This record gives sequence, structure tokens and C-alpha cells, in this order.
Amino acid sequence: MMVFWAVLALFVGVIAAAGLARLLGRSERAVSGSHNPQALSVVGSALLSSFILLTAFLIASTWSTYNTDRQHTYDEARSVTTAYWLAGKLQPADRERVRAGLTTYADQVVADDWPAMGRRQTSATAAATLDSLRVAVGAIHPDTAADEKDRADVAAALDDIYSKRLIRAADVNYSVPSLLYLALVIAAVLLVAYPPLVGLTANGRNVILLSGLGAMVALGILIVIGLSQPYSEPLSIEPTAFRHALEQFTQIVG
Repeated sequence: MMVFWAVLALFVGVIAAAGLARLLGRSERAVSGSHNPQALSVVGSALLSSFILLTAFLIASTWSTYNTDRQHTYDEARSVTTAYWLAGKLQPADRERVRAGLTTYADQVVADDWPAMGRRQTSATAAATLDSLRVAVGAIHPDTAADEKDRADVAAALDDIYSKRLIRAADVNYSVPSLLYLALVIAAVLLVAYPPLVGLTANGRNVILLSGLGAMVALGILIVIGLSQPYSEPLSIEPTAFRHALEQFTQIVG
């Protein structure tokens, strides 16, 4: 899927750059070649620096956020696995009920939460399952102090899952300010349009070179957008941590 989006971005960049070259490269100034080299050099350098600065800043910041979001999914999955292991200390009936609930929760995170997160939402079904599980553990009344400690450990682990789920929900709703996107797009258009505007003739060689520039600019924008939306295509975080947790459940039981 990533290859498709990358090729699409390159294609759009090439077409846009080639179209601008053909359209703007036929002006009288472009044909005559009349321009001020010093002024054009300053303007061109400023445009290039602006685009590089914006792109580098956005990629660095969104990459950091992307990695943090992915780490949060592993933190939550580890908490789910810890709760599953601690549930083994409960009485048999309570143990089976809690472990079944945790398995259901992990399954719902993969099947329901992840598609919803791509739409900047979370699954109400998975949230309800976790809430019901916390209520069920809170309703357990052990007969001994040791059993009560085991119940309290499981309850604390479920509270930890709940806290980390809230963090994941906050990650889903994070977005890069739209003003930065606007600035990036404007800088990209000006950068690609600048050569034909100031006199780059629309011959085949120049169009090919400008098309390459357009392709790289479009790919840079795609990377920024993909990293800023970590649960959506084309760079979506996969629910690998929860799938691994489900595998660990089987190992714990075995």
C-alpha cells in the first residue's frame, strides 16, 4: 500500500511540475531570457530554504510523535499482558472471567479500535468491555487477605490499562496545525513554479529536470502527511503489539 501512495505522490508531482513548465515556460520573458541573475538567485535561494526548513521541521516533529504513538500502543499491550498474568492468581471462576474479558478486549482493539482510529475515533465497544471488566473485578469479595491482595493487583493493572487507553485516544486526536500544511504547500508550489516563471524554457530536458524536482517535493509532502496521521494510510501504525499480546495469552495459559 505504501508503494501505491509513493508512486501516486511522484506521479502528481511530475504532472504538476510538467504542466507548470509548459504553461509558464512559454511567456515572453521565458522565451527572451531577460532577467536579473542576482535578484533571481536571492529569491530562488529563499524559496528553496523556506521549503527545506518547513519540510525538515515537520518531518522531524511528526517522526518523533509517530514513534511516541507507536510506543504507547506497546505500553498498553504490555499492561494488558500483565493484567492477564496477574489474573492467574484469582480464584478459578474469577480467573476465567477476567482472562476471557482481557482476550475480548485485545481482540476488539485490533478489530474495532484500529479501523476507528484511522477516522480519529476510538471504539466504544472496546471501551465498554474494559469498563465492564473493571466493574467485575471491583465486585469480587475475597475471603482472605491474600486473595484480596491478588484482586487489588488485578484491579490496579486494569486501571493502568485504562490510563494508557486514554493516552492512545489522545494520540488519535492530535493533528499538525493546518497553517503549517498551508505554508508547506505554498512553499512547494512556489519552488516548482519559480524556474519557468523566471525564464526556464519549456524544452524537453528542462521539463524532465523540473519534473524530477516536482516528484521529490510531492514525496516530501506525502511523508509529512503520512507521519502526522499515524493511524491512517499510507504510514499507519499496525496493531502488532496487541496481536503479540494475544499470542502471549496462549503462552501464559500453556
